[in-house]
Amino acid sequence: MDEALWKNVQLAPWFLTRRLRGAGLELHWAGAVKTLTARRGRPIARITGPPGELLLYLFGRQRAAHVELDGSPAAVEAVRHARFGM
Repeated sequence: MDEALWKNVQLAPWFLTRRLRGAGLELHWAGAVKTLTARRGRPIARITGPPGELLLYLFGRQRAAHVELDGSPAAVEAVRHARFGM
């Protein structure tokens, strides 16, 4: 199931993160060695979690998603204030 969800994470992260400004964003599958760049830029923030939780976050369900957000303080702040989703 997680492999199928990860494929969905990989499909169009650039589209789901299009409203993010002022930071780059990496998505990391917790417990695996899979990371992808969702948005290029500096400084960089990283969201770590299982694929299903990453998808929840990217589709605008930040409060429901069980993920970790880390990186430079400026990037983390930019991600927290971005509107993700459709």
